[in-house]
Amino acid sequence: MAQMTVKEWAEGYGRTNKAGQQGGIAGLPQEPVEEAVGAYFALCTFLLKLSNEAEESAGLWERRMSDYKALIERWERLAKKSRHASQS
Repeated sequence: MAQMTVKEWAEGYGRTNKAGQQGGIAGLPQEPVEEAVGAYFALCTFLLKLSNEAEESAGLWERRMSDYKALIERWERLAKKSRHASQS
């Protein structure tokens, strides 16, 4: 089997990644909000495991907590709007 160069691998990976993104974007209108939110938080959990910096850097941890609080507020506003729209 022939060896791939890093450039060849990166190009192939880029094409595969782009195709996956386009497929994901095309499916968004049919995806229930609950699944999208679940996928988002699963990704956050996965990325947090990859990052050891959260425990090592208090400044980074404080920034993340601030960002998470802002996200919670946004999700709560979205939930209220969604409930209001479904009752109308």
